[in-house]
Amino acid sequence: MKRKRNYFHLILWLMFFCYSVNGAAQNSSISYELIYKPNPVQKDKIKKQQYKLDILHGKSIFRTETRRESDSLIKKIGFGTGYNTNPNYEMYFVKELNNNVFKKHFVSPMSRDKFFIKIDDQLKWKILPETMVIANFNCQKAEVEYGGRNWSAWFTKEIPVSEGPYCFHGLPGLILQIQDDQEDYVFKATEIKKLANNFLYEIDLGKQITWIQFNKILQDYFDSPYNFAKAKGMKVVKDNGSGGTMEIDYRARTKETQEMLLENNNPIELNHKLEYK
Repeated sequence: MKRKRNYFHLILWLMFFCYSVNGAAQNSSISYELIYKPNPVQKDKIKKQQYKLDILHGKSIFRTETRRESDSLIKKIGFGTGYNTNPNYEMYFVKELNNNVFKKHFVSPMSRDKFFIKIDDQLKWKILPETMVIANFNCQKAEVEYGGRNWSAWFTKEIPVSEGPYCFHGLPGLILQIQDDQEDYVFKATEIKKLANNFLYEIDLGKQITWIQFNKILQDYFDSPYNFAKAKGMKVVKDNGSGGTMEIDYRARTKETQEMLLENNNPIELNHKLEYK
């Protein structure tokens, strides 16, 4: 029933789309559900996460719904709601299709420093003759290799915007569904509507880094998650159960963080996966 309800949103939007195809396609907010396997060993462990792809005048931002809300608060009042400590959770991606610029955004788990990696990988799509109907949209299949994974996508020319979830773009229509051949990552569009307020809520992406530098940040975080706080003379505290606070047990929390990172080490860019040491 949930899948039918999700696709019902797409059917409703189709009526609006037929009325105003160009404006809606280039000025849209598209919801995607991601079904993924965070643990590379425990393949039966499945999680779900909701993402938004906001498109405005040839530029788009793909991020979690939580990050989208946080970005809007940052633009309005100067601060947001914080960041997730799992580096593979956010999958924040910015595309400037008009300038052929693509950036993966990353926030350091402890220091909260902002970075981005410029993605230069070319998506060499192979469009296949296979077709399928998704929520009353006629879709066609396409395949591509990205991040050390082989992907199969279903796109529709009925929504003439060359966009899709995360880094994916370049097809003659919107990608409604895409997954890798191991089904570690499955993205499905659940709703398409006009972008509210014609605003992307863009934030500063920070300093550009390489994949090597990115993995070093992750390894340093794994080695000593609270090193940044200690270096700044800051104390990390938790609720003491009596309305006050108490300093955490750094050794125990470090072990917990390391276990979390190991259990969630199935990044979408498998070719840049860090084997924690």
